Amino acid sequence: MKLHNLRRTINLAAGYFDGRKVGCFGNTGYRKTTDLSKLSACIEDLTNSGIITPHGTVFADLGCGDGRVNLLMSYFVRLSIGIEIDSEILSEYEPRKNELTSILTSEGAVLPPENIFLTEGSSLDEWTFDQIRSKTGVEFGDVDLFYTYITLHDVFAEKIAERGRPGAYYLVYGFSRVLPGYESFEMVNPDVGSQAIAALFRKKG
Repeated sequence: MKLHNLRRTINLAAGYFDGRKVGCFGNTGYRKTTDLSKLSACIEDLTNSGIITPHGTVFADLGCGDGRVNLLMSYFVRLSIGIEIDSEILSEYEPRKNELTSILTSEGAVLPPENIFLTEGSSLDEWTFDQIRSKTGVEFGDVDLFYTYITLHDVFAEKIAERGRPGAYYLVYGFSRVLPGYESFEMVNPDVGSQAIAALFRKKG
C-alpha cells in the first residue's frame, strides 16, 4: 500500500464522514460524532510513535455510532472493533460504508480492510464481550487501544482499569484544556496529534 495513496484514501474517507456529522441529539438521546480530519492527525501521531501497528493492534471503540472511527482505524490496526448500544444508529454503517466504497473505487483509492467488527450492545455489559469473543476470538484483555468520545469516559476508564491488560491505551476524544485524571492510569500524551481535542492514557502495571 503506497503511502501517498493511503493518505489520499484517508482524506477521502475523512471528508466523506465529516460531511455527515451529527449534532448533540441522535435517535435516542445525546450523540456527537468524531471529526475524522482531526482524528487522522491523531492516528498519524499514534502510528509514528509505534503505539498502533497494522499487524498487531486490536482497537475498540466503546461507543462507535455509525462506525466511522472504526472504518478509519481499520487501515492502521489488525482488528477494529466497535460497540454501539443504539441499533438504529449502528444501521447507518453499512449504507455509508457502501457509498464510501463506491467513491474510493471511482477514485482508485484503497478500499477498507476486512478487519472491522461492529456489534450492537453495551460496552459495560459482559454479554457484549462474550459475543465479541465468540465471533472474533478477542477477549477484553486483548484490546490494545480503547477509544471513546468523552461520553461515559470515566465509567469506561473504571472498566478498563478492572478488566483491561496492563499497558493498554485509552484514547479519549473531546477534551481541550481541562483534562481528566483516572486512577490506575498514567498520562501518555495530553494532546495527541496537536489537535487540542484528544488525550492518551495508559493503564499502569
